Amino acid sequence: MTPRVTFVLVTYGGGELAKHCLEVLARHTDVPYEVVVVDSASPDGTGQWLEDNLTGATVVRMAENLGFGAGCNLGVQHSRTEFVCFLNADVEVTPGWLAPLLDFLDRTPAAAAVAPLMVFPDGRVQEAGSLLGGDAYSRGWGDGWTDVTSLYPRVVDYASAACLVLRRHAFHEVGGFSPEYHIAYYEDVDLQFLLRARGWQVWVQPSSHVLHVRHGTSSTKRAEELSDINREVFRRRWADDLALRPPSVGVHEHPHRLWWLRDQPASVRVLLLASRVPGAEDGRTAAMVAEWRRSDPAAAITLLAVGGAGEAAARWREVGVEVESADDCAVWSRDRVGHYDVVVALGTDVPAIEVTEWQPTAVRALDLGSLAHREWEKRFAGTRARADAVRAGEARAAAAALLEWAEVVSCRDEEDSSWARQSGGRSAHVVPDPGPDAVVTGEFRSAMAKVLVECTVVPTG
Repeated sequence: MTPRVTFVLVTYGGGELAKHCLEVLARHTDVPYEVVVVDSASPDGTGQWLEDNLTGATVVRMAENLGFGAGCNLGVQHSRTEFVCFLNADVEVTPGWLAPLLDFLDRTPAAAAVAPLMVFPDGRVQEAGSLLGGDAYSRGWGDGWTDVTSLYPRVVDYASAACLVLRRHAFHEVGGFSPEYHIAYYEDVDLQFLLRARGWQVWVQPSSHVLHVRHGTSSTKRAEELSDINREVFRRRWADDLALRPPSVGVHEHPHRLWWLRDQPASVRVLLLASRVPGAEDGRTAAMVAEWRRSDPAAAITLLAVGGAGEAAARWREVGVEVESADDCAVWSRDRVGHYDVVVALGTDVPAIEVTEWQPTAVRALDLGSLAHREWEKRFAGTRARADAVRAGEARAAAAALLEWAEVVSCRDEEDSSWARQSGGRSAHVVPDPGPDAVVTGEFRSAMAKVLVECTVVPTG
């Protein structure tokens, strides 16, 4: 098989560390690949040691230390594969780590780069992608977490080039790493900002993970010194972009800033409200969540369930849906005040009105789903029980209130559409139920396309 990926390592000392990294790489990578190691004029003889001790790798020796970015640029020039992977010598890959990344790039043509989940040797999260504040300070998402169940693939501001897989032609399209940066740090942030400025996406895929000893090839003090130098270069190059962002320092005191920074690279931010996380038995709701996800891979889709998340949550996270649950959805929404562009009530039994008090600029959409008051009216017809009549009235009033609230409405059939016009004075898109087992039909998808366009185009107010 022809290799699809070239691993590029840049060394400055630490030859044995690089050798160990490549031994682990060989042990846990089961597809053909090539390796280029660039030595940045190591003063301890590492370049010669690498030439003498590495087998199956191209060793390139620089005459002087021009830094990580210059070394990577030189390494890529010696590659001919579709993808390149920048890999620090202090990274250890894990079994099966590469396949999810290559598969993701194959399925996502708009993605220029994808990174794995990066963890410390003790298993704590180091970063699931990173975000950057307007003060040019960065934060690894999930840094220090021990529970990774809430993570899901998503677009990111950037991900550390300690382990990053890129399309080689996208790398060349933006000119590679900028030569303005001193030795190390921020040049990988700059590269990924350049990619996004050209319309490319950068992703994190947490189904793949690698181990990384932070600052394993230098001291923390030296890393901070280099970061301070290059941060000023980055601020100058990206001043206009940074001016639109809240600061990163102190962000935990203002939770809504944290969510804004995390989802800033997304094309649109959508909040789906459901009474529970839909499983296979929830055909209509599950199909609608899936269609929102499928329609725009770069969208940030959050599914908020009233009460617990349940076992179905893992399936939605795998396809890039953030799954949250809350007993008090209004309090949850307050922590993300002003965050969402669209809020969708999937059914009439969710607290959509309370949630959107904290999302004042969001387009408001409602899917009537199965109208609860119809079921209670049928039951009352047989029982004549006053309690059933009361429940029917309450359910009818709740649906009518949401019809007044919503700007975009969808329903199952023309009968429900007629009721919506009579009750709320608003026409409704007819979106038929999907097929058995939530199989999406062409009719369902075509009808949903009209809803999606209206939700993302119609202005509020």
